[in-house]
Amino acid sequence: MNRFLLASVVLTFAFAACAPLNHRDRNFLQGRGISPALHEKMVHHEPLTVDEIIELSQKGVPGRFIVHYLQPTYFVYKLHPSDVDQMRKAGVEDGVIRYLASTPSMFSPTAGTYWYEDDPHFNDFTRSYSRY
Repeated sequence: MNRFLLASVVLTFAFAACAPLNHRDRNFLQGRGISPALHEKMVHHEPLTVDEIIELSQKGVPGRFIVHYLQPTYFVYKLHPSDVDQMRKAGVEDGVIRYLASTPSMFSPTAGTYWYEDDPHFNDFTRSYSRY
């Protein structure tokens, strides 16, 4: 009986740790007035469309929150230049757009490892630090 109790407690914490949105995050989103359909989609931790990301941004959801939500979905966004223009005109933060544009290289099974340091246009003030 003791093992069963321990196993159930461990599983409860494991599933709670994997929960996509905690209570505070849900309340935060409800306070922003996002559409019920988008809220429900986020509660179930589904990938978002470009239009839904624009809605979040226009409702005042910070870019860091959006990226933090999107990362564990492992969804690959294949953006067209018109998508990028639409997001910029709508006021989506550059960090969110850069994240979306980088998902093919991050999550595609055929993509090789890409380091920002390998990018010739990457300007890092911590250049003297090793990447390991």
